[in-house]
Amino acid sequence: MRRFATPFIVALALVVVLLDATVWRWLGWLGAQLGRLSFFAWLEGVIARLSPGMVIAVFVLPFVPIIPLLKLGELWLLAHHHYVAAVLVIIGSKVVGAAFSTRIFAIARPKMLQVAWFAAAYAWVTGLLARGHAALQAWPAWVAARTAWRRLVLRIRGHGTWSRRWSAARRLARRRRSLRG
Repeated sequence: MRRFATPFIVALALVVVLLDATVWRWLGWLGAQLGRLSFFAWLEGVIARLSPGMVIAVFVLPFVPIIPLLKLGELWLLAHHHYVAAVLVIIGSKVVGAAFSTRIFAIARPKMLQVAWFAAAYAWVTGLLARGHAALQAWPAWVAARTAWRRLVLRIRGHGTWSRRWSAARRLARRRRSLRG
């Protein structure tokens, strides 16, 4: 059984580490942007004044009533053949919810770490992630993919022909639009 389950566990661990290495950073940035909105800024202030135990409750409990409401809304949209709207609600709620959770976690982490069981669980999870990142960084395919990605980004940002082609295509599109209008 162990020999059968190991590839699945490794694949799941790889997905988790890749998500942590990429998506978590993007969600952190989006959460910071949400923090600029007055409602979210107010909520952050409220959370900052709570006790460590209450912060954990606030981190988990708000999503309990929201999730069923979103699911009902998604089902209603699907039942009335509003497929695009349903997909947008599903994706939007996942992205905004995850970004908001990321932001709240970043703000609340110092207080939550004062709770012994949370600190132990956090240390265990971050230890696993660190081991996963170390294994991923040592993987030749990952190193090659990161190198290729960095080269592509440098080319797009102006250190190669891609940015010149992109700029020329944009100028041409603007000229065509101005000639039509």
